[in-house]
Amino acid sequence: MKKNYLMSILAMLALGMGFVSCSDDDDVPTVPSSVITLEVPMNLENVELSNANLTLMNVNTKKAYPISGDQITFDGTNYTAQLSDIEEGTYNIQATGHLDFTLNGVAGQKDFDVLTEGVKISRESSSVKLSVSSFTAQGGFVISEIFFTGTTTPEGQQYSGSDGYIKIANNSDVTLYADSIAVLESEFMTVDKQEYDPDIMSEAFSVEAVYMIPGTGKSVAVEPGQELLLAINAIDHREANPNSIDLTGADFEFFDESSNPNFTDPDGAAPNLDKWYCYTATVYQFHNRGFHSMAIAKMKTGKEDWLENYAYTAAYTWTFGEYSFDRTLDTYKVPNSWILDGVNLSVESEWQWNVLDASIDKSWTYCGKVDRDADRYNKSVIRKKGSDGKYIDTNDSANDFEPEATPSLLQ
Repeated sequence: MKKNYLMSILAMLALGMGFVSCSDDDDVPTVPSSVITLEVPMNLENVELSNANLTLMNVNTKKAYPISGDQITFDGTNYTAQLSDIEEGTYNIQATGHLDFTLNGVAGQKDFDVLTEGVKISRESSSVKLSVSSFTAQGGFVISEIFFTGTTTPEGQQYSGSDGYIKIANNSDVTLYADSIAVLESEFMTVDKQEYDPDIMSEAFSVEAVYMIPGTGKSVAVEPGQELLLAINAIDHREANPNSIDLTGADFEFFDESSNPNFTDPDGAAPNLDKWYCYTATVYQFHNRGFHSMAIAKMKTGKEDWLENYAYTAAYTWTFGEYSFDRTLDTYKVPNSWILDGVNLSVESEWQWNVLDASIDKSWTYCGKVDRDADRYNKSVIRKKGSDGKYIDTNDSANDFEPEATPSLLQ
């Protein structure tokens, strides 16, 4: 889990104002020039302003001074607007517009409408600061739920139709785009600690599965507080198991072209995720006891480059009883700096270590207290919400998630 920090940038709106007064009262002085500073939230990058409109309304005379369109220019540093014939006085200033930006590498956008009242403009006080306070730019995409255990049939048996899913939520106050966000499953298991050489955990996450949300950059818009549903199989599982879930409404699904005709994957109703890598040559599904951890990342390179340059080979000694064997692991890695959120999963009786760096998640959550716990089925891990309605994100899954919860799609 990533913690976002609030910074601020200044986009300067410099108003060059004329000496000639249009007031009916020739005794009212005019202001030669004034500077208006637009302050927007920051850990934003690549900020672009469009559809900008600025209106100054004289409180006493009710005269409006509108600025928009070509009157507002950008020189690479400052936004500048030209206006002439403004009188000294008290003004209500309204700024509206649209911001495009990136937040933690994720494209976003937000309309703003800022009204600042009772602003005194004079030759002695000609600088005004406006703050885009309609959003904070805190938060981002988080994992809001993982249903990995699966359901049971009316006979109490494990349903084999792969009805698992993961939900990704926009935990910010702005619209964000989910294009190029990938779901990652760990190569390392939380129930099997090994001394891998080289040890990359502080810098990267070893993965055995990478499935990415496709798009051109602004194809998959997610409004503030909304979720994306990613299903293993986006079919109506109730047709085979009345205790299961209708996942035909999923936003995306994990689809695999199996190399084994005995293990095929139904191509459901939802668009397919872009499969970059998976450990299996047949059909991917979540580990239904939660031995592998999960994360989401903003992929910052293309598939071919990642496959070529982010391979990971590690040596380790595997021990079973009195026997030891030297082994080599060949897989891939994703830099921790790309990861937006992560959740360690495990089982209390089997947990040995966390496989996500502590900066991403310093604890773990679960469904099932012992290995092969029959009570784990029909349960998921769901992120809690705070009193402000936002998902709790403290980089601590034991604190942030409700373990063994009733899946949201079964409530």
